[in-house]
Amino acid sequence: MVYLRWLHAAAAFVFVAAIVIQVFLAGAAIADLGGSGDFGTHIEFGYTWVGLAALAVLVTALLARRPRRDVGITAGLIGLYIVQTALPSAKASLPAIAALHPVNALLLFALAAWYARRAWVAARAPADGRPAPEPAPAPAEPGSEAR
Repeated sequence: MVYLRWLHAAAAFVFVAAIVIQVFLAGAAIADLGGSGDFGTHIEFGYTWVGLAALAVLVTALLARRPRRDVGITAGLIGLYIVQTALPSAKASLPAIAALHPVNALLLFALAAWYARRAWVAARAPADGRPAPEPAPAPAEPGSEAR
């Protein structure tokens, strides 16, 4: 069961990495930055690999029997991903809404990074559910006592 917690943490970090790659692909496509102006790779990677990574985070949360709150957070990540994929399609009718695509990407990245750290801390915790022990403080140097 412990390996499932580590698998879940790894899936969460893969999702964060997929978002970083997705942003890179968007930047690489921008014509003013030397790109071709073709966002095809960005679109396909987002619909395929980012989506699969988001789904993997939810599935591994369920398999690792993460608390209901964590499962809810991972479901929220999928919800933000769905919004992310839908926003560009609003550019013809609601361009101001479509312009929220990069803002939602920032929110998705921040929440995914925060959650990946949370999953990592949970994976490090002892199997009995207690929090991982904090490292012991460094011993005081001789002569540094308060007078």
